[in-house]
Amino acid sequence: MSTLLEELFDSLVLPLEQPTGRSLSAVPIPSYENYRLAKDPSGSPCLLLRQAYASTPTSPIRLQNLIVSYGVPCIITRPDSQQEEGTFTIVKCSNVDPSLFPHFLKILSPIIITLGPTPSAAAVRKAISGLVDLFQALTIPARKSVQGLWAELFVIRHSSNPSEVARAWHGAPGEHVDFVSGRHRIEVKSSSTRTRIHHFSLVQLTPPVQARLVVASVFVENIGGGLSLLQITEEIRTILSEDAALVARFDAVFYATLGASWMEAMEERFDSELAFESLQFFDSVQVPTIGGSIPKSVGDIRFTSDLSAVPPIDSASLRTAGGLFAAAARAG
Repeated sequence: MSTLLEELFDSLVLPLEQPTGRSLSAVPIPSYENYRLAKDPSGSPCLLLRQAYASTPTSPIRLQNLIVSYGVPCIITRPDSQQEEGTFTIVKCSNVDPSLFPHFLKILSPIIITLGPTPSAAAVRKAISGLVDLFQALTIPARKSVQGLWAELFVIRHSSNPSEVARAWHGAPGEHVDFVSGRHRIEVKSSSTRTRIHHFSLVQLTPPVQARLVVASVFVENIGGGLSLLQITEEIRTILSEDAALVARFDAVFYATLGASWMEAMEERFDSELAFESLQFFDSVQVPTIGGSIPKSVGDIRFTSDLSAVPPIDSASLRTAGGLFAAAARAG
């Protein structure tokens, strides 16, 4: 769908301003009769969605890179020069930088598929709410380093079941570990020094009594000809493409993790061969940690642990454990 949207957008010419109404150059999206992909006079991409008239007007939403306007009368010029008039909800990329347009269309594509050809008003409101959350996240500081994010994506990409692992990825902002599914938890740690010395918080290594935590350790080094963050993201999106809702969720977590640094981070490259050779899993109960009784008045305890002497878990044992652990076991 994202490729189709890019092709449709590239086929549109700049519209001429009209004295009344919103003038747009637009084309219907195949199989989605209530949608139009449009270009406004500034050259920015817009998604138009026709819905039943709402008696109560809804205020527009204006963010740094996104504007959502409801109930807008539009004059649409199609590629064959025919004109169409209608009232639409407009989701617009408000940034006029053309380098952002493919990302905007890519984010929209799984949302369109998930909504379907004739979405309900409630479904549209929910989708727009999620889109607003995503674009708001792009204005705040990153939650994690690019190296750390790339390592998490690498675990998803090379797992036996990327879809199941992606579903477990950062389900809630307050989670202390990277992947959670039922009683299974996985925390990913990366190292750029080819040593398995990693930073932990005590709470990370103290899962609930009935839960089991596994630590994935991987060497991640910057390299000019390596696999970029953009490339590994696109590979995962392709693998998940049959589940549009999962792709939309993946996008939300990905961009929320990167925050305002997302554009600069996309071309950072890391050595995928080194990462593949070094990826190992460890049972958290074997990880060296702080012993003894910790006073309740003491919190946010952080330390480094050296895993070099800790025996790793082999892939067969991970698969035997089932669930998230089996899904995360390295493919092949």
